[in-house]
Amino acid sequence: MRRGRSRRVGILGHIDRPAVRDEARRIARRLTRRGHRVRIEARLAEQMDEPGAPLQEIASWCQTLVALGGDGTALLGARALVGRRGALLPINLGGLGFLTVAESREADAALDSALGDAWPTARRGMVSARLIRGDRTIRRGVAMNDAVIKGASGFAAIHLRLRALEHDLGLLVADGLIIATAAGSTAYSLSAGGPLLTPDVEALVVTPVCAHSLGSRSMVLPPDAEVAVRVIGGDDRGLLVLDGQDRVELMPRDRVHARLVRDALRVYQNPERSFARALQAKLGWQGSAKRSR
Repeated sequence: MRRGRSRRVGILGHIDRPAVRDEARRIARRLTRRGHRVRIEARLAEQMDEPGAPLQEIASWCQTLVALGGDGTALLGARALVGRRGALLPINLGGLGFLTVAESREADAALDSALGDAWPTARRGMVSARLIRGDRTIRRGVAMNDAVIKGASGFAAIHLRLRALEHDLGLLVADGLIIATAAGSTAYSLSAGGPLLTPDVEALVVTPVCAHSLGSRSMVLPPDAEVAVRVIGGDDRGLLVLDGQDRVELMPRDRVHARLVRDALRVYQNPERSFARALQAKLGWQGSAKRSR
């Protein structure tokens, strides 16, 4: 890390894990000793008995936002940084950590590389979703991985009408619909049978969940496409869920318009952790050598 060059660093962490609190305290002290200015997200800081600040305030202030946890913490940090100048540095102290760029044992090296300009940053697109009820937009939001429309209870199908590419695509009866970014193609969309896209691809992946028709399949749409979804009805009320975290109830005749926001976020890239390597290490891509013996 370059000495004498002060950076503004925010720290966000999973508040239910004691190991995250310990690591956040250690990292904050280490960065402060090296001349950096550090702010800790308010809920995490409260558990650490340290002063803190709201996440949105930190996102506007910081040059680097360190996210300590798993993919959920990375997604929370990503949504806070949309449209900001700061870059996200997600470090895995959770489970899978597919979106993270370093493991906990690599935290110091990752910080040194990122803050010392040894690691590049990459631009990532995000899904922007707008909920329209009648003639009013009642909710807007963004997601790094996906916007999901589904039944509220999870046990009943939802009836949707889809439009994209300037055409009516017809009626979909399914457990839900996933509208994902390329980065989000490895998450819920993949589990629902959607395709894998490398995160630098600019596209939207639209994947039905347990559709009641053999003809309903995933679509990969160009970056300027808009997906319009109208709730027809069903046996249950619906939900719009962003990144599995931010949710709002849907009513019959509600419309959701989703599109890709290009270059919405900067994320640090670990040159030693390529997408292909992450597929192998995290998702077991093409099985394992042990199973091939």
